[in-house]
Amino acid sequence: MTANLPIITAKSLSSVLDAAERAGKLNLRTEEIRAALPGVTSTALRQAIYRQQRRGRLLRLSRGAGHWLIVPLQYAVVGAPPLETWLDRYLSKTLHTPYYVALLSAAETYGASPYAVMVTQVMVPEPRRPITVGRHKVVFHTRAQIERVPTRWHETPDGRFRVSTAEWTAMELLQRETLVGGMARVHEVVRALWGACSPSDLSSVLDAFQETPTTQRLGAILAIDGQEELAAVVANWLHGRPKRTVSLEGKLVAPAPMDTRFKVRLPTDLRSANT
Repeated sequence: MTANLPIITAKSLSSVLDAAERAGKLNLRTEEIRAALPGVTSTALRQAIYRQQRRGRLLRLSRGAGHWLIVPLQYAVVGAPPLETWLDRYLSKTLHTPYYVALLSAAETYGASPYAVMVTQVMVPEPRRPITVGRHKVVFHTRAQIERVPTRWHETPDGRFRVSTAEWTAMELLQRETLVGGMARVHEVVRALWGACSPSDLSSVLDAFQETPTTQRLGAILAIDGQEELAAVVANWLHGRPKRTVSLEGKLVAPAPMDTRFKVRLPTDLRSANT
């Protein structure tokens, strides 16, 4: 596991970290550090790592994973380098766990979150405890059959991580609106997502998502926002499928206005052209 570690002749952990950082390698495994310091005992290595942790130079991403993160000086104030520097390496390479950045955190990568996102929301196949890396908190949610979810790479000069497509992000926000602050907040976010959505990709996402009530709500919101091309894709997908009346948010209230095309009860302050 040491093939990517730069050749190091230094005799101190500090020098190992400096050399790795100069080579652009901020993610290190315990075995890589140990291989770079072959004459150091396990006890001495643990003590050296502890000292670097106290200095804020080295971070452990989670107990038992053996994955360490170097903190360059320019990130000392926030306590860790950016998420794209380490998230994919940690989840994919160390934990061998499929994942994608989701919900409000995904929307933010599309420039569609009007709120400051205080944590990063990540989907994984099985429950995991949240982790705090510097000032950054990562919260994990679960998604069955995660390998089927359409994703793309979000790339920056610092690195990259996987994120759900704009179309899947919109559907998942509607499905899990209680996790992100309610339907009013979801509507504000997805309104800014429509420009990143395409009819063909939306059709594929509806086939993969396979959830009629959420699709009905999506159609109603698209109609409210005047996104007729995308709404037509939703209407076509729903055609011939059994639908029950659903509420856009909260409980069904009979006197509430109804989007008859998608069979969705709307809040009184939201009206569709189809009501």
